[in-house]
Amino acid sequence: MSEFSQSYHLRTSDKEEAISLLNRSGKHGYVFESTNGWVTFVIADGNFSVDEEVTEQNTGTLVHYVYAEDHGWELLVYNKNKLVFDYNCAWEDNLVIKASKLDLIVIQNLKTEQGKPVDNIESIFDVEDIEELFALETPPAYLIADHLGIVHYDWLSYDSVHDDPSFFQGITEI
Repeated sequence: MSEFSQSYHLRTSDKEEAISLLNRSGKHGYVFESTNGWVTFVIADGNFSVDEEVTEQNTGTLVHYVYAEDHGWELLVYNKNKLVFDYNCAWEDNLVIKASKLDLIVIQNLKTEQGKPVDNIESIFDVEDIEELFALETPPAYLIADHLGIVHYDWLSYDSVHDDPSFFQGITEI
C-alpha cells in the first residue's frame, strides 16, 4: 500500500488557535497537541489540494503538506492568507517541478525558529531527475518536515485519523 498524506501545520503552541481556524472556516477535522511550536490538523473532504476557506481564514503561519508516495509531494506556506512559498514535485513518467514561489528564506526562517541551522535545504528542492529522486534514502517530503520540526506528517490524513482516532493520542475532533 502506498502512502497518501495530507495535513496542515499551524505555527503556534496553542491548540485552540487551530480549533478556532477550523471553526472559522466551517471545516470538520482533527487537531493534534502542539509539538515543536506546530499544531497539526487534518480536515474532512481534503482532496490533496489546499482548502481555500482554511487559507482565507488563516491569521498566522500555516503549512500545507502533501505526500503521495507514488505520485509526488507538495509544500505550501501561508503567512496569514497570503501564499509565500509554493513547491510541487510530481512524478509519473517524468519528473515535473512547479515552484511559483520558491523563496528559501521562508524555509530558512522557519528552521531558525526551531533553533536549527539553515544548511542543506537547497538540496531538498534541487532534484533534477526521477532516478535521482528514487535513489534517495529518505523522501524529500520527509526531510523538509523534519527540517521544519513538524512531527505529525507521515501516513497522516483525515481518513487515517477518522478510521482509528484512538490510535492518535491527544487529538480533538472538531
